Amino acid sequence: MKKLVPDPPIPTLQDAAQCDALSLDRAATDRALDYYLHNHKPPRHVDQATYAIPDSVNLEAALAQASDLLRCAGASASEAGNGLSGHPRHLVLSVMHLVELAKAYVDKSLDGLTTH
Repeated sequence: MKKLVPDPPIPTLQDAAQCDALSLDRAATDRALDYYLHNHKPPRHVDQATYAIPDSVNLEAALAQASDLLRCAGASASEAGNGLSGHPRHLVLSVMHLVELAKAYVDKSLDGLTTH
């Protein structure tokens, strides 16, 4: 199907500087939607991963490590929240509670494992 109306030209940085705030917001929204709705991220290979977990790690060791990491994340969020007030404090402490909930699920999974 052929479009009757062509797309408007893409503004350059100099043109964008002359636009009003509303059109700048529109351009930023369009760029964000284009980025997130179309997968522009290149596929990440295992050899390029920041943290590579070896295949030899068993389930119990992986869950124990995840539990320790969640404990550290909860402690960090708790400490960060102590220095804040108002809405930012509520956000940080809500992260702490989510981490604690995830840790509880991991710990429950560890309790249900049968050890050899």
